[in-house]
Amino acid sequence: MIKGIRRKIYYYAAYVFSKIVLIIPYRFSICGLGVFFGRLAYYVSLSASIRAKRNLKRCFPNKSKKEITAIAKQVFVNQGKNFFELANFPRMDSAFLKSISSIDNVHLIREAVNKGKGVLFVSAHTGNWEITAAAVADLGVPVNVVAKKIYIKELNEMLVNYRVGKNVSVILRDAPDTAKKLLRALKKGEIIAMLIDQDTKVPGVFVNFFGRKAWTPSGLAVLALRTGAEILIGIDQRIGDYGHKTIVKGPVEIELSGDFDKDTLNLTQKASLELEYYIRKCPEQWVWFHERWKTREEKTQLSG
Repeated sequence: MIKGIRRKIYYYAAYVFSKIVLIIPYRFSICGLGVFFGRLAYYVSLSASIRAKRNLKRCFPNKSKKEITAIAKQVFVNQGKNFFELANFPRMDSAFLKSISSIDNVHLIREAVNKGKGVLFVSAHTGNWEITAAAVADLGVPVNVVAKKIYIKELNEMLVNYRVGKNVSVILRDAPDTAKKLLRALKKGEIIAMLIDQDTKVPGVFVNFFGRKAWTPSGLAVLALRTGAEILIGIDQRIGDYGHKTIVKGPVEIELSGDFDKDTLNLTQKASLELEYYIRKCPEQWVWFHERWKTREEKTQLSG
């Protein structure tokens, strides 16, 4: 009962906030409020900021304490901007989206779609990945994103509607018919966008990520190997105060060995290294506060 009331309060607070954001000038919303609340979150969310600095130091041992702190602060600023950008989705028509974002190597997307086997668009939590999905869908190609369901039903519906409003279909990760929907989308030659840069409770493999073993979702590789769908890398990078550029690269390919498990591991590893390359270029735009190396290989082996 109390939990239900609390969730309703969260939803109505988010709903009112989402309406207020839309009457605020866009630039001020992103570069003013987004930056302010991002900086505030750095100091308020102590455990997250400490984790971000710890992860950064392990992955960039040659950077000074001052440099690590500066990057960590910008990580939270980026998330503050992301939050307000998402809240601004209802005002982003095609012209607006084109004014703030661009896509490199659009021909790679069109060539992959034209092959008719579907496209697996692999990305990471860099820049604003929601902008990338919306920008690709704005090209007129069918885009599906795989997402986790938010536990508050009304908030989940709000987020889904934001994406659908940008012609981006949502396939919920934990639904009983998820696999069927994924295969159906690929069979129709559509794009499926997947984020594989987090440690989540899904089937996966351990790959090297920033020199350390990281549990990584393997669904992308499995789908590619079973369907012949092409894998493209799609990474968003912030340009200036509120601009975005989606960098497209690919296709990601490996020499098949005939061993399905081995090929799944190698393909996941190759895709992960591609993502790492771009994260290294703009470390301040990735979610370093996430517990990326939470799952340990030895624990997995013991539990198995």
